[in-house]
Amino acid sequence: MKIAIIGAGSIGMLFGAYLAEAKHNITFLVRNPNTPNNLYIEKSNTGEQLIPCNLVYSMDKLDDMDLIILAVKYHHLQSLKEELDALPKNIPLLFLQNGLLHLSYATNLKQETIMVGSVLHGATKKNAHTVQHLGVGVTTVGNWKGEWARIGELFLHHNERFPLQFSTNIEDVLFKKAMLNSLINPLTTIARVPNGELVQNIAYKTIAKNIYDEMLDTFDEWKGRFSWDEVVTLCTNTQFNHSSMLKDYEEGRLMELDTIVGAIIEEARKRNKKLPILNTLYLLLQEKNKVGERHL
Repeated sequence: MKIAIIGAGSIGMLFGAYLAEAKHNITFLVRNPNTPNNLYIEKSNTGEQLIPCNLVYSMDKLDDMDLIILAVKYHHLQSLKEELDALPKNIPLLFLQNGLLHLSYATNLKQETIMVGSVLHGATKKNAHTVQHLGVGVTTVGNWKGEWARIGELFLHHNERFPLQFSTNIEDVLFKKAMLNSLINPLTTIARVPNGELVQNIAYKTIAKNIYDEMLDTFDEWKGRFSWDEVVTLCTNTQFNHSSMLKDYEEGRLMELDTIVGAIIEEARKRNKKLPILNTLYLLLQEKNKVGERHL
């Protein structure tokens, strides 16, 4: 298939690398004219490998794609709306944003078929042209609007380092991912530590477990469906990775605070519940986010 990826950040490049390996024809839409022509992936067991791909700089170059993957941050989506609406309505879109706010955005687009995904890999940009795959996770994809007849082609070439699965209840998958992100991202950002420290350091582990407990008390339907062991496993599998929120803070970018943490706090508010520990971290990060606002 001809697959376009909007955004050559860590997740966009990770998807491009493994989908190219699965024999799909990959095109990246990038805005920065200084983006290197050659992009690479560095896996834990190999050196750098070239990502076979094309680069384009305009959305109108994507009119003949079989699938378009949106791998930009949530706060960059609004600037793309007119261009996305101008694309042929029959081109399926796949959204890979963190959090929950992108769901209403996707619903309001003109495309007939929209899918959303949850990504649990650890990945980071080593430099402008290389992504490092730091931790193997699972990508779960589900339909949000319409149905795509060719979705099975994404799953044809099994890769144990890039497992893909389909869910008929993708909204629950995204909510669980938002809870996981709310457990990891805020605390790693405030403490300035990689993910593994949250389960290796007693103080951080205690704070994370307390946040977990208050979330499960609020969203009690998740008891028995979302275990503390899953949090520990994810932190261990991505132990050397800096969370996306921490990386954004370190590089002076706007953090995805409202779409992840703010969305969970808002869902609790709808139930007349409070998440005092998580809300404290949220307020602290709101102040830190003002640093990122100056770099937009």
